[in-house]
Amino acid sequence: MAQKDFISRYNQFSGYFWLLIAGLSFIGITFKIITEGPETWLAYYVVPVMALLMYFTKKWMMKRMQRHLEEMARDKKEDNV
Repeated sequence: MAQKDFISRYNQFSGYFWLLIAGLSFIGITFKIITEGPETWLAYYVVPVMALLMYFTKKWMMKRMQRHLEEMARDKKEDNV
């Protein structure tokens, strides 16, 4: 049971990590655009977009894995009955 708790905490942490990366990079890039101009820094907005994609992919995969585990537990319970 401890392994499951560790994995779920890790998954939550990594999800929040990607949100943090997206937020900090968006703020940093916006600051650089305001101070130095958009010529160089506009292309760097791909970093927060990719971080958000990673967050939503992680969230989707966690839900998918949870449904799979519930289905496996239900099948195992049916086999034992």
